[in-house]
Amino acid sequence: MIRKSMTAFEDLQFGPLGEGSPVQAALLWGNPETGPAAVMVRFPAGFREPFHSHSSTYHAVLVKGEFQSRAQDDTDSEAIYGPGTYMVQPGDTVHAEVNAGEDEMVAFVYFDGPVDFTLAE
Repeated sequence: MIRKSMTAFEDLQFGPLGEGSPVQAALLWGNPETGPAAVMVRFPAGFREPFHSHSSTYHAVLVKGEFQSRAQDDTDSEAIYGPGTYMVQPGDTVHAEVNAGEDEMVAFVYFDGPVDFTLAE
């Protein structure tokens, strides 16, 4: 049985998404090793991710800040998106997100499988 649960943003338990990463994540539910799982992520101001992929598809909603999403072969990725933007990133697609704002960026992300990160070659 599922029980009602509410956690204020300031009470979420954030930690580095990976060793040495400035991106922080808080597990909301699920199992990140096997999926599915949902996390809240925080990107510091001005952070640009390296190109990478995830083995599973994710769905994300930008909660705070501004971002750009780039594909490895995309030469026209100047669009900047704000809060409320919804995106789907298919698994095994090489991409990188950029915090295009001057403040922290926060997004809700649901992975339909493991929460993993593989740097692109």
